[in-house]
Amino acid sequence: MTLPEGERPKFLRDSKRESIVGEFLDLKFYPIYFNNSTRITDRKMQLAGVDIISKLKGGNEELLIDEKAATSWANREISTFALELNFLLGGEEIGGWFFPRIGETLTTHWAFIWPRTSGGDITSIGDIVSVEVMLIETKKLRRWVKRMASKSKISLDECVNYLRKSETEREINWGGLRILISRQLSEQPINILIPKDILMAISNSNNWQL
Repeated sequence: MTLPEGERPKFLRDSKRESIVGEFLDLKFYPIYFNNSTRITDRKMQLAGVDIISKLKGGNEELLIDEKAATSWANREISTFALELNFLLGGEEIGGWFFPRIGETLTTHWAFIWPRTSGGDITSIGDIVSVEVMLIETKKLRRWVKRMASKSKISLDECVNYLRKSETEREINWGGLRILISRQLSEQPINILIPKDILMAISNSNNWQL
């Protein structure tokens, strides 16, 4: 997904690496496990959360896929994925991609991607030594997260508001999940971390090691 220059500093830092990961997937992932894959270049579709339109081999459902790659951690193994709840843009609080406003997104599935290098950053396809991909239906994951509310005395929105207003608190445990704010970044995103084993279970075997 592409945003205009100057809007999302962290996104712009990651966009080149994510583009390289996309090239890798176009060569070694989509042709093998999917049929009729089309990478989207239309800006409006990208902003609506669609990077790829495709169908799984043997399937009939058209998938509108938003690729989410953990490119900042490609030099190490991580056991979670960060789902964006909200961020700041020009001093205004904006809802993140995990719970967007109704009508803002067309995404039916997320492709959560963990690229790995031999130790450095991703600067070319040749830097990528392996990739793990999990394809997850957006509705299923959102429902699972909402069910975690029964394990907490406060709502997810209350957690987000507390972290946004606090000057010192960095992390809250909500329903057994970690919610973090990254104040060192200009956009100060608030993310919820989902363990990889949970994502694998929700993926219904749609996960691959490349």
